[in-house]
Amino acid sequence: MMKENILYLWFQLALGVCNRLAGEIFSKFGNITDIYNCDDFSFLGKEKEKYIKRLENKDTAQAFEILKRCEQMGVGMVGYYGELYPKSLRSIKTPPAVLYYIGELRNLNDTPCVGIVGSRNMTDYGKSITEHFAYNLAQSGVCIVSGLAKGIDTAAHRGAIKAGGYTVAVLGNPIGDIYPKENLKAFETLYERGLVLSEMYPGCPRTRADFPNRNRIISGLSDVILVSEAGENSGALITVRHGVEQGKLIFAVPGSIGAENAGTNQLIKTGTPVATDPQDVLAPLLTRYPEMSRVYVPSATAKLRAYGNAKTKIDKEIKNSKSTKNEGIEKPTIAEASPRVEILEEPKVKIKNLKNAVDEIRLSGDVAETILSVLNDDKPMTADEIVTKTGLAVSEVMTELTFMEIDGSVTVSVGGRYTARKF
Repeated sequence: MMKENILYLWFQLALGVCNRLAGEIFSKFGNITDIYNCDDFSFLGKEKEKYIKRLENKDTAQAFEILKRCEQMGVGMVGYYGELYPKSLRSIKTPPAVLYYIGELRNLNDTPCVGIVGSRNMTDYGKSITEHFAYNLAQSGVCIVSGLAKGIDTAAHRGAIKAGGYTVAVLGNPIGDIYPKENLKAFETLYERGLVLSEMYPGCPRTRADFPNRNRIISGLSDVILVSEAGENSGALITVRHGVEQGKLIFAVPGSIGAENAGTNQLIKTGTPVATDPQDVLAPLLTRYPEMSRVYVPSATAKLRAYGNAKTKIDKEIKNSKSTKNEGIEKPTIAEASPRVEILEEPKVKIKNLKNAVDEIRLSGDVAETILSVLNDDKPMTADEIVTKTGLAVSEVMTELTFMEIDGSVTVSVGGRYTARKF
């Protein structure tokens, strides 16, 4: 394996990252050793003379040094001919010669994958709907693929992790050179609970094309691509273009009319299927992966319907109440009848089993909101103190704090003490 990894590194150093010649060469050979032993690459054509000369140079000293760096950093490698190399990437125009990774490398060839992409400058709506889709898809056994960028990418990874699912982050930079720097904690969380991939070896020179190039890998890994929120000229649309070229099924989540991030509406107008519910994305995957779990939490629409039913139930109980204490008391408003427990725990009218009725249809719980509710502006709190105050699990709090720090809703000071950010 070590010898093969050196040869893959030699090959990548000869051609560079994201070179279409790699696919042409791979199609003519059965393994990396045969490529290394080949002395005649004239089939590439005279115009590729500089690459031919590099391939004819069999010096592996630099490759050996990079391999040692990978081993020191705990970075794994899987080459084009490797058993765990994703088959879907072999069919794209420019397959990565080798993938560098940290985390748990699973067999993605037998796993349904959905790529979720969108704007870095997401709205609250975009964050909520992206987590909703990612959470439900991950619960059904779908691997969530995204790019670990700020915004929609982070929300997609967050949703998958909350569901206890598997998620893959494809970097546009070498592992160990995290960009932007505020994504470091998310990176650490992801490789502990999922997989981080890059086609760039540690220390690889950077170019302006790195991030657009990585988008072809996100789309290549994915069976389906979901655009959650994007501007009309968003970089996420590069992933869509790659996906269309690769024959992938694309879905778009509708955005608010006139909003800056309503680029998804343009996709819909040109014929891209609409996704208003995770089931829209799951349906085509179930035909391809019939053994896939069908665990599914009701959609936002179903939950809103449940909220309406709860209000109706409350109204009936008030109407039917014969208690003299209730005379002259008005019915609760829509806000009072909503499933937010902090409102309903102290209703104006005491109704039997009201809290139980609400608990049946309330959301699974907004961890971030719970954490923010206990943070003391005057006295920053440690993670342990937050766990004690909220009663949440340690792992749940630590994961949420990581993402809250990334999206700026909390700040952390020396000593690991957290404060809610004042907007």
